[in-house]
Amino acid sequence: MAIIKLCNNVQGNLTLVNEFVCHSIAKVLELPIMPSGICVFDDKTVNENSYADSSNYGPCFYSTYLEKATPLKKGIMDLILNKNDFYKLLLFDHLVYNKDRNLGNLLVTYNKNNIAMKLIDHSHVFKNETIWDANCFYQGINDLDITDTHILTANEAMYTLFYQTFDFEADELYSLVTMFQTKITNNLLQSAVTALPREWGVLKHNFDALVSYILYRTNNIKQICDMIFDYKKCQ
Repeated sequence: MAIIKLCNNVQGNLTLVNEFVCHSIAKVLELPIMPSGICVFDDKTVNENSYADSSNYGPCFYSTYLEKATPLKKGIMDLILNKNDFYKLLLFDHLVYNKDRNLGNLLVTYNKNNIAMKLIDHSHVFKNETIWDANCFYQGINDLDITDTHILTANEAMYTLFYQTFDFEADELYSLVTMFQTKITNNLLQSAVTALPREWGVLKHNFDALVSYILYRTNNIKQICDMIFDYKKCQ
């Protein structure tokens, strides 16, 4: 069973682009995500969405349905085996400018003795969420938006659950810099963009700007770590 985000949905096809590009990045960073990708929705698809019709037929984004899962909450934080992935998650959210890491899009799975967190839902990312274009990315680069604290403040409720569970170690964060810069490459991003269906209708110059924006944030990942650490010192 899978959760499908439909083509021509009410929020626009950039939600599908966002999901696919973020999944490609999260996968290479070995973040805890569900198997996902591009599928085709048509009249042969078993559909439980009463809002879907033939206007939604075509390539869509799917994510494997997560069974036995609950939203993250304070009472189970100590039981989560992979909670140290938080450092990687924190940098990932900054890499893709995700201000939507709320309590509903980080789930906890219960499988016998394996209680683990899973990341879901990256439809509202890349700063302008579902309405980005080349101009917003080049403006972000010109404004040096790597110094923004908006991600930290917007996601504070989620991040605080981790801050309250273990001592935040700057060394843990900085230790990820080389790995991010090694794995998030132009080739990776170009491959993700090339795999996107034409039906999603994003123009090439907007794709090129997206790649440039992600690489700009990757190249400055150490400065992002500095910003996070400085922010934490002031708390």
